[in-house]
Amino acid sequence: MKNDTEKQDAAITRLVHLLFSREALPYWFIFCIALAVRIGDQYFMSTYAPTYGQLWPDSHVYDRWAREIAQTFWLGWDRIPFQHGPLYPYFLGVLYLRFNPGVDTAAWSQRFLGVITVLLIFWLARRVFNKKTGWFAGLCAAFCPTFLMYESEILVETLVLFLNVAALCLFVVAAEKKVWKWWIGAGAGLGLCCLGRPNTLLFIPVLAVWIFLISNGSIKQRLSPAILMTAMAVAVIAPATMLNYFVGGKFCIVSATGPYNTYIGNAPDTQGIFASTPSTITIREKEGKPDEEIDWRHYLIEALREDPLSLPRNLWKKTCLFWQSGEIPSGPNYYLQRSFSPFLRLPLRWAIIAPLGLLGMLLAFAVKKPKKLEEPLVLLTGWLLLYAVSIILIFVMGRLRLPALAILIIFAGYALDFCIERIWAVLKGNLPLKKLAAVFLLVLLWPILGVVMRTREASMLIGWNDHFNMGRSFETKEQWEKALEQYDKALELAPGTPIIIQLRDEVVKRLETPTKK
Repeated sequence: MKNDTEKQDAAITRLVHLLFSREALPYWFIFCIALAVRIGDQYFMSTYAPTYGQLWPDSHVYDRWAREIAQTFWLGWDRIPFQHGPLYPYFLGVLYLRFNPGVDTAAWSQRFLGVITVLLIFWLARRVFNKKTGWFAGLCAAFCPTFLMYESEILVETLVLFLNVAALCLFVVAAEKKVWKWWIGAGAGLGLCCLGRPNTLLFIPVLAVWIFLISNGSIKQRLSPAILMTAMAVAVIAPATMLNYFVGGKFCIVSATGPYNTYIGNAPDTQGIFASTPSTITIREKEGKPDEEIDWRHYLIEALREDPLSLPRNLWKKTCLFWQSGEIPSGPNYYLQRSFSPFLRLPLRWAIIAPLGLLGMLLAFAVKKPKKLEEPLVLLTGWLLLYAVSIILIFVMGRLRLPALAILIIFAGYALDFCIERIWAVLKGNLPLKKLAAVFLLVLLWPILGVVMRTREASMLIGWNDHFNMGRSFETKEQWEKALEQYDKALELAPGTPIIIQLRDEVVKRLETPTKK
């Protein structure tokens, strides 16, 4: 007993020393910056954004679900089989149990998660590359406007971002140490990612094969860590699967919306985003059932038989949508939200980061020439590409790209570090002038790639419904002039729409009433 107490005291002492050592100072600095930025952004959004506290369709589901959990520490049977990943509602429900339910509780908790995510990106960039890359990546992540925007919404994005970055960090360490404890931790982290958003189920078999390939020893010895990681991930996911099967009556690994989402994103007439198409409307009318009860697989297979080339066409379309510069909205619209906070107007978003990040990734392979699969650079690149594939296989939305953006920030940090280091070395006379050729090429290709990745269809970025929703939000705040402005913009994009005309006329009457008095 005495030995156990001594060990605990020693562990606490080491932890305190680690937290307040000289090596920890950079992390505290990044922590303070990230926290200050989030406090500032929270102030601006909660004060000036009329949409703050507005529940989007997914937000409404999460909020109501979390309130049920907070009240009963369980969930209504009508929630099973799950229609969304169940992790976020439980995360939110536990917070609602302790604090006042609502957007403030969700936003502040996600602000804290955002700070931790920034620290993990800072650590990962230093681990994969060097300290200077860490500083560039950490500061970029701290000020990233799309990270900030979703932190103030009741949406799963911030939690999914944190889990992906945390799981990636665990796999980086596990690949280095090759100890069973770290493989268990990595598997648990990956399982939580799947419960947050099921697209990461694709990672489990791929990473299991990767672990087998990087392990040493006989086939049995190489299989052991792969099986251990997989078993842990499956164990974390299993409660959701069993609830879906034994209570909901459907075999769904995480959620029951997989077939419907797959059809939405791969139907012959799909736009590649989450939006109903004529074929989905026709099928609904024909079946007369809820979406989760329709056999969408059958309709998709039938459509692919009629037009086999539609699948590669749609995959290419979604690949272009994933890498294009614009933020395709689903819920909050970045282009409208950014007017409410100066932090959201910073240029450190996908359109700027992604081209530089892709160039930084190619540059890293050209310079470092990794020779082993377990090297962090290989894992970082593989995670980025595999995540992109997992999204492209279904459908694309701007908010689904946040984990990929986190990795691109690290590669962009490396590209900046490379350029500055080369320029400084030439100025000091340590390198000949011709060594700047790579820097000039990188600086030249960055805007060129940005133009290539530019969104071609502006209507995908701001639709009439976005202006309409913003107008409704301004109405709830009794800001009639701004509401009228948004309704006018909505009518420009959708002339003659009755609901817009009706609400616009009501706002005009409200504005005219004081004048008559």
